[in-house]
Amino acid sequence: MLTDEKVVDISLDIPEKTSFRINGNNDKILKLNISDLGILDRFEKGYTKLQEEVKEILQIPDDDDKMSEKMADIDKAMREQIDYIFDSNVSEICASDGTMYDSKNGVLRFEHILEVLLGLYEKNIQSEYKKMKSRIEKHTNKYTRVSKKNIPAPSTKGKTSKK
Repeated sequence: MLTDEKVVDISLDIPEKTSFRINGNNDKILKLNISDLGILDRFEKGYTKLQEEVKEILQIPDDDDKMSEKMADIDKAMREQIDYIFDSNVSEICASDGTMYDSKNGVLRFEHILEVLLGLYEKNIQSEYKKMKSRIEKHTNKYTRVSKKNIPAPSTKGKTSKK
C-alpha cells in the first residue's frame, strides 16, 4: 500500500470485455474481449487439440466398459481448449447443459460455439481495421499528396533525339 508517495492515476482506455447474453438467458452472460488478436494464436493451438479429442471419441469401441468415463474425460479436455481459445469461461456458459461433442444436424456443439463466437471477433477486428486504416490515411495523406503545379516539368536538356 502506498502511503507517502504521490500516485497519479492514468487511464490507458484498453478495450474492456463485451458482455453477451446467451440465448436470451440472463443467467448466461459471456464476457469476451473481441479485440484480442491473441485469439489467432490460441485458436491455432487449441483447435488442433480439439480435433485430436474428436478422433479419440471415434476410436472408443462401442462395447468399452469405460466408455462413459472416457467420454467425460474428453468433454473436460474439450472444455479446457474452448476456454483457452477464448480466454474466458465459455464452456461453463455455453455448454452447461450438455457436452462439447453434442451434435445437432451433424454439427458438434464446440464447432457451433467456435463459429458463432469467432464471427464476433472477425466482425470487430474488421471494423477496427477500417477505423485504423482511415485514421492512418488521414494523418499520412498530407505527406503523400503532391500538387501537380509543384512538380517541375521533365527536363529536356542534354537529350538528343534520334531521327
